[in-house]
Amino acid sequence: MENQNNPSNYSTLKRPEHLSLVDIVYNVLVEAIVNQEFKPGSQISIDTLAKQLNMSNTPVREALMRAKGERLVERKTNHGFIVASILTPDALREMFDVRHVLEIHAVDSPVITDEAIEELTTLVRQMSSATDGAVYDDFREFLALDHQFHRTLVGLANNSFLLKSWEDLHVHLHLSRLYTGVGLIDRVEAVQEHAGILAAVQKKDKNRLEMLLSQHIKQVETRLETFMER
Repeated sequence: MENQNNPSNYSTLKRPEHLSLVDIVYNVLVEAIVNQEFKPGSQISIDTLAKQLNMSNTPVREALMRAKGERLVERKTNHGFIVASILTPDALREMFDVRHVLEIHAVDSPVITDEAIEELTTLVRQMSSATDGAVYDDFREFLALDHQFHRTLVGLANNSFLLKSWEDLHVHLHLSRLYTGVGLIDRVEAVQEHAGILAAVQKKDKNRLEMLLSQHIKQVETRLETFMER
């Protein structure tokens, strides 16, 4: 008889991937904040959220601390956790200043591989498709593609610390809060600018890549500032 306890019998078994309780709470929390179901300035009750999600307070508290690190919530004495305000024009400007420094540094000496070119090409194609006939307020798919496009550009530096610093800005998460209820305001312009950046990457023209990326970031910031002034 075959030994049922033989380790080789289990060689193909894999633990199913699943979200931790903290991840579940975090995803619910972010969606509620982005959709403005949790309004800026409103208090978040750990007890209430835990009961709604049928879990203990511990993962809820951990998820809130994670959201605090991403500037989605704030912790105030005697008030607990409250939803952070949407970015002010000054905060937006500061975020874009840091974004510009990181992304331009990333393409200063880029490692442009065939894989990176292929990925960027696919992303531009997908963003263009997401623009054709898109519903005005259907912006999240586009923002996700835009995030991956810029993440790939930052990845050309082959510097994990730089990439982590860029990710920690959570640019697209904060932009999503700005666009909610209004819709993406510069989809067509962004696709055209991305296409130009892609052409520079394909030609491995570092100087043109740096120039076009710098212009793009500044133009996005200008368009957002104009939008916020309305």
